[in-house]
Amino acid sequence: MDDGWAVASAADVGLDVAPLSRLVDEVRDENPCRIHGILVVKDDRLVFEEYFAGHRFEYEDPEFQGEEVEFDAETRHNLMSVTKAVAAALVGIGIDQGSIAGRDASVIAAFPQYAHLRNEVKDTIAVEHLLTMTSGLEWNEWDVPLTDTGNDLIQLFIVEDPIEYVLARPIAHEPGTYWYYSGGDVNLLGEYFEAATGTSIDVFSATHLFGPLGITDYEWRYLTTDVVYTSGELEMRPRDLAKFGFLFLNDGVWNGTQVVSDEWVEASLQEHVSIPGRAADGDGYGYQWFTETYEHDGKAIDAVQRTGWGGQAIVLFEDLDMMVVLTGGDYVQQCHFEDTVVEYVLPAIDWEMAALAD
Repeated sequence: MDDGWAVASAADVGLDVAPLSRLVDEVRDENPCRIHGILVVKDDRLVFEEYFAGHRFEYEDPEFQGEEVEFDAETRHNLMSVTKAVAAALVGIGIDQGSIAGRDASVIAAFPQYAHLRNEVKDTIAVEHLLTMTSGLEWNEWDVPLTDTGNDLIQLFIVEDPIEYVLARPIAHEPGTYWYYSGGDVNLLGEYFEAATGTSIDVFSATHLFGPLGITDYEWRYLTTDVVYTSGELEMRPRDLAKFGFLFLNDGVWNGTQVVSDEWVEASLQEHVSIPGRAADGDGYGYQWFTETYEHDGKAIDAVQRTGWGGQAIVLFEDLDMMVVLTGGDYVQQCHFEDTVVEYVLPAIDWEMAALAD
């Protein structure tokens, strides 16, 4: 497609095509997991890419199924919470450029208009805490359905000032000591970005992230006319999403250009905090990335992944020099994207050759 990707066949990089073909046949026959697209990158090349029919996201539908679409390489897809990793990368670029003071900078100090909400504990909430979802601010996003206006995330679309709503939440834990999944933390991070740099994160993304990646077809969503929804619903084509993921598999470099620093990539993919009780998508958390361990044929395989509601995922297998990108519309959670990876992608690997590579 002349979009910067080097391409090859799955067989060219030693992948067994049979389980991948079986995946395609089964999705086309039934598609109970509502997979819309799957891409595999191996050894720096895009080697597998398939798209399927499905429905766009529609919040008002009981199963969140909107317009029916024949998804293809040119179709933008709602990335849901995969957006969080994009927001974190932009913060990293801002820190590397010096326009953001650093990961230890106080967040609330950047918002003089909310001085009335400050207290001794909230003053210690730092950028690092928002990156790792450990702000300690009370938040209820996973324990209340997204169809319920009592869900704190949904409240951000209702209240007049969503950032004030987040900062007004009481302290539930000492900042940095406890992980809880919080879109509030990430939306606060996005607004902190603008307060610190003087540029909104969506405008900055065009020049400093999407531009170097050759990405022009994307769309941010907004909580209000001037607050970017940095915790979800960025739309992007899957091939372009794979470019973003590839930065974290390739030390921040795309086609010879250092887009994100290798130091930031390394810090992002490290486990900074363990997840209490273990979430469905990982057992540790970096800078908006989950750490996870897959199992195949008795082997433990380390992965780092960013996931989103409905079956959106970037899965990085650094030791295998491989990445899997998935898009989908399974908003009622009939399946889990990891099952697709375990049942069809990992069996395609030549494990004898992988062991020799190690």
